[in-house]
Amino acid sequence: MDLQSLCTSCLLGILKNGVCTYCHKSIQEASSRPAGVLPDRYMLASRYYLGRVIGNGGFGITYLAWDCLEKRRVIVKELFPRQDVQRTQASGDITPVKGQEEYFEKLKQRFKEEALVLYNFRHEPSIMNVYQLMEENNTVYYSMEYLTGVDLKTYINQNGRLSWSMMSGYVKRLLYILRILHSQGLIHRDISPDNIFLTSVTDAKLIDFGSVRCFNNGQGLTTILKQVYAPVEQYFSNGNQGPWTDIYSLSVTIYHALSGQRPPKAPDRMKRDETIPIEKYCPDLPEHVTDAIMKGMALRDSERFQSAQAMAEKMFPGEDVFSSDQCRRTDGNPYRAGSKQYRAVRQPEQAGAGFWLQCAYGRYQGQRFFVSPNTSITFGRDSQCTIIYPADTPGISRRHFCLWCDQHGKLFIQDENSTYGTMVSGRRIEPGKWYQLKRGNTISFGNENYRIEGDGL
Repeated sequence: MDLQSLCTSCLLGILKNGVCTYCHKSIQEASSRPAGVLPDRYMLASRYYLGRVIGNGGFGITYLAWDCLEKRRVIVKELFPRQDVQRTQASGDITPVKGQEEYFEKLKQRFKEEALVLYNFRHEPSIMNVYQLMEENNTVYYSMEYLTGVDLKTYINQNGRLSWSMMSGYVKRLLYILRILHSQGLIHRDISPDNIFLTSVTDAKLIDFGSVRCFNNGQGLTTILKQVYAPVEQYFSNGNQGPWTDIYSLSVTIYHALSGQRPPKAPDRMKRDETIPIEKYCPDLPEHVTDAIMKGMALRDSERFQSAQAMAEKMFPGEDVFSSDQCRRTDGNPYRAGSKQYRAVRQPEQAGAGFWLQCAYGRYQGQRFFVSPNTSITFGRDSQCTIIYPADTPGISRRHFCLWCDQHGKLFIQDENSTYGTMVSGRRIEPGKWYQLKRGNTISFGNENYRIEGDGL
């Protein structure tokens, strides 16, 4: 691949006559950079070719990048506390301002700890996958998976509040993640709509682990917090923080998503609690759900649920949210915490609506795969996909595309930002967007071709 002709705005198209063939942005738009960031087309660690700047906050910079080794788009996060450091633009090196040397070294250590926490959970499908930790330019970086979708905050701003039927699936996923974190003695401490990333109509990932800390080591915790979503104890370094701290933040997030309204901040509620009960906004919510949300938002930590398990039992009575049947990957196959041993098998024929995928030609020529309602399957070279191709299969990305059959028996497809694209009945679909399929449609990718069959449409 000629990297110099690659559009750095999307890292998918080629610049021809100064315009990208994929995103149609001009070379001037693609190369525009905020002050203080690394230059466009910078090669980091001899592996990551930096594209546009995605985020530029007070403590770090986030870049879209091309992984030259794995041939895929990734996210690269750089530690850059802009009030405490300066960058030499010619070299890219960072130096702390006078008097901030010790503080910067502490930030480096925390940044490494964040990357390590994520890396240790890299096999959990609902936690963002970290690939590599790097030190360069006198600062620290890590690369992680590129997600397609939208964060919950953006979704609410664009579409308004969510229904419980939609939000409940995300809540189950988040409770599962918290149960894993808490079992390791860790709390997230920054659960909020902007840190919940919706990757599909059923799946969500928890992101931004910069505030994660161990809660049972007997040491005080910092007062890093996010207004509205943080409980009272998080405002004090000696506050009694634990799993119940994340329960409060999750409950407020659910309250906001379902009602479209934010409750008052915890310190204000302590003076005079004017929180409007969730049932006033959402009268159709089941009583056990409203009770669970308001209990999770209790001001006193002792009055909240003390574990994700307890909250799940109240919010989803009669359901084993953490069983292998409930805790599934988005492709419908069960997974085990910390394990890569996922099942990727052909489904038996089932009654009711559903779809068969007939492989017309390719590696699985002659074989059929079934997609039942409320399940999805993924195709690609990654061992976590449902339908797996060998690592050297030409034209197929690690995670190429996803098929989803909803509860109404409608089938959808989404390209997972594959390198060479996915064709539906001869037309290339845009990555990251869901398209409805019809019986008789064909799906082509690499040297593979499938035909949609079945009674679901």
